[in-house]
Amino acid sequence: MPQPTTQTASRSPSKRLPRLAALLVLAAACALVLSALYTTRINPEIRHFLGTHAIKQDWAAKMTREHGPKVVVYGGSSCEFSIDGERLLQRYRLPCANLGRGAGMGAVVLTMAALDHVREGDTLVVALEPALLTDEPELPNLGVQFSLASGNAHWILHPLPPTQPMCPLTAALALRPGGQHVFAMLGKLLSGQPLYRYHLEDMHPSGFNETALRLDVQGPPGHGGTVPPASLAFLQSLREWCQQHRVRFVYSLPWGYTPAEVLASTRRDNAAFLLQIIDILPVLKDPMLGAHEVREDFADTAWHLTPAAAAQRTDALAGQLQHWEVWTPEELRALVSGGI
Repeated sequence: MPQPTTQTASRSPSKRLPRLAALLVLAAACALVLSALYTTRINPEIRHFLGTHAIKQDWAAKMTREHGPKVVVYGGSSCEFSIDGERLLQRYRLPCANLGRGAGMGAVVLTMAALDHVREGDTLVVALEPALLTDEPELPNLGVQFSLASGNAHWILHPLPPTQPMCPLTAALALRPGGQHVFAMLGKLLSGQPLYRYHLEDMHPSGFNETALRLDVQGPPGHGGTVPPASLAFLQSLREWCQQHRVRFVYSLPWGYTPAEVLASTRRDNAAFLLQIIDILPVLKDPMLGAHEVREDFADTAWHLTPAAAAQRTDALAGQLQHWEVWTPEELRALVSGGI
């Protein structure tokens, strides 16, 4: 029987390599498509955010249509669980859309998502948690996933400067669920726990959320202390956007649970934080400086108020907006120097 020549034998592996490479590329592409489908259509967290997004944008459009200029308040979940837009409208005749969402989306996506619903004559209340501003402005995976799943790729492809636009390929790769998410989902499935902590039916029409969960909350939430130049530049871009669109803007410190023994030091830290941004954004004059010591006023995190406490926070915000009560730099410097 004739034996294969050395030349023929040497060619066989090389012929198989392109085919193997093609199969690997195809497998990787299929995995990416499946990951994207899971993230944008099945992931319980993203599905919840998509449901709340629809509620929030419907209310924002309703406020503009029926009342003209409105208040738009946005931030992380501390905003979502603390500002009751229906209460502001009914008690104070302040039409308000609560566009708070998960802080894990990052300051950039939270801001871009809010600006989509801001119109000329509106008042924009920036209620981002301080830690989102003492970090560099970035585009974390959760923010990218929510942007793409909701059909708003422009939030990450054309963000406010100095945030760098995200490459479409990088954005697509961000749709892959992380290992922590996979193991968390498997653990919940095996233990019979709910796949997501919150329920869409708890969301109020105005975008205000509440939860029946009550956990052992620890505080204070804290922040990095120093606002980096990139975050200051981002806030400056936001200021310029508001000025160009004839939108009034202001910052409001969220309320966070703060034990009594660190109440004074936390308020000084928060005053020092506000001093770094007050030349860019005026700051509403909350005498508590975001530090709230009543443990029972918080539900499941140090940022999530109970409905009763959210009513207090909403009433306080209404008064500050109606009278335009803002801090002066001199007042904040006095507080940092020991006036608390």
